Amino acid sequence: MAQPLLGLAEAPVAAGVRTSPAGMVRVLVRLRFRVMINTLMRHKWQLVGAIIGALYGLGLLTGAVIGLFALSLADYELARTALIIAGSVLILGWIIGPIVSSGMDRTLDPARLMTFPMRPETLMTGIAAASLLGIPGIITFLLSLTTAGTWLHYPVAAIAAVLLAPVAAMTCVLACQLATTALSRLAANRRFREIIAGVLIVLLVLLGPILSGVTSGFMSLAEALPGLANVLSWTPLGAVWAVPAEIAGGHWGPAGLKLLIALATLALLFLAWRPLFLTNIGSSNEGSRTTVRSGTGWFRHFPATPRGAIAARALTYWLRDPRYLQSLIVVLVFPVMFAFLAHTTELPILLPGSTVILAMLLALSTFTDVSYDGTAFSTHVMRGVRGIDDRLGRIWANALVTVGPVLVIAVVTTAIVGRWDQLPTLLGLCAAVTLGGFGVSSVCSAIFVMPVPQSGENPFASKPGAGMLSMVGMLGSYGALLVISLPAIACAIIAGITVQPLWAWLTLLVGVLGGALFFWIGVRWGARIFDRRAPDLLAKVMVQGS
Repeated sequence: MAQPLLGLAEAPVAAGVRTSPAGMVRVLVRLRFRVMINTLMRHKWQLVGAIIGALYGLGLLTGAVIGLFALSLADYELARTALIIAGSVLILGWIIGPIVSSGMDRTLDPARLMTFPMRPETLMTGIAAASLLGIPGIITFLLSLTTAGTWLHYPVAAIAAVLLAPVAAMTCVLACQLATTALSRLAANRRFREIIAGVLIVLLVLLGPILSGVTSGFMSLAEALPGLANVLSWTPLGAVWAVPAEIAGGHWGPAGLKLLIALATLALLFLAWRPLFLTNIGSSNEGSRTTVRSGTGWFRHFPATPRGAIAARALTYWLRDPRYLQSLIVVLVFPVMFAFLAHTTELPILLPGSTVILAMLLALSTFTDVSYDGTAFSTHVMRGVRGIDDRLGRIWANALVTVGPVLVIAVVTTAIVGRWDQLPTLLGLCAAVTLGGFGVSSVCSAIFVMPVPQSGENPFASKPGAGMLSMVGMLGSYGALLVISLPAIACAIIAGITVQPLWAWLTLLVGVLGGALFFWIGVRWGARIFDRRAPDLLAKVMVQGS
């Protein structure tokens, strides 16, 4: 059974290769690519997302290569400062990126490999090697290799940059593995997730003031960059990038010391990752704890119908599932961010305008409802739930968490800026994007199953092509909503230019009627698609969770 699973059935493998650590690492790398290829072949849209992601990464790499070679024409101090700071940011990006975005590729999840007879060091080496050979790892390695182009006029430094490229790339990979392994265990704790959500809210609220301060102090910051680069060059973030720079400057002593720091960083990252790795494997069989609550929760507040049951379950997800709670964070963040933006730009109308963006984000959030259901979606198919009940039940729950906050924020922000004459315009736009967004989500969620983390899964996991596919799907839904909202938007623009009450009230009328029309069309259309494709949706959901 092991050989077909590992993709080795097509050719016999020598016994020595099977037992040697190097042979096992090669097997893990081959397994990683076999699983990734099979996943992409089963999910054509993920394949499209992976291709788009590869092209996007290739474009970024091309631009970076041009910039690195252009630095060879700059003076030594500028090239040194730019490389050390940019390299440090790259390593930080590998640490923070999977946490704040859609996650990292966990094709070789340690929990799935714990039954194989491998030493932890061999398993970790294989996972690290497989991660390095992914699209982000390859691009990072090529980028590290191309830093030699900056030192074209310093041959020894260029050679050092080439030799240190694998060290730099592996530093990025191991730092990423260490961070995600540490946080994946903590993220299983509900209290930790609540703390992280609070920290994110604070950071997002302070984003405007932070950017404003950085912008206003740009000149003084520019003067401090060489000093910052000098400090980073003695840290694990910048040491590996500083070695060629020190060689180019003829500073052989600091170059040797920073080489030791770079190599020690690589070893320490691996050693620090090991106990966390073993802890995660040991906890994978513990199972999840279930908290039993008395009563029927939200189900007692809804009618005893399929539509009511779906609405009650969806509302429970909205208020308890961390994946849904992330969407509710914007309710608190957006008005505050736009208040600061309105103050700094002296455009107070931006504050009530944030309500429209908030309504759009929340209304379109049901786009991934079926994907988030996971195996629970099987009850809809086995019980023969009608498409119209499924669509309206989900929208019912979404409307309860969307309509009230949108109306309150619209009125409060209008009162703050003192533009009561434009309140009908604002409400018309909100009605158009909210009702239209419900319609668009009803259609899209009946067609697409997005690759999302499953319930109880590592929140930092991501399937091949998932990030780019999710981005393409969201852009498509936002684009569709923009098109169907154009009549209300046109009326709002005219109302803002003419300042005529007639156009303000006309925007409200067009927004409500147009939004209701597209809501009705979207729900009916989505229901018909759901009735026809429910078994296919279930198959895709089951495959996504496998």
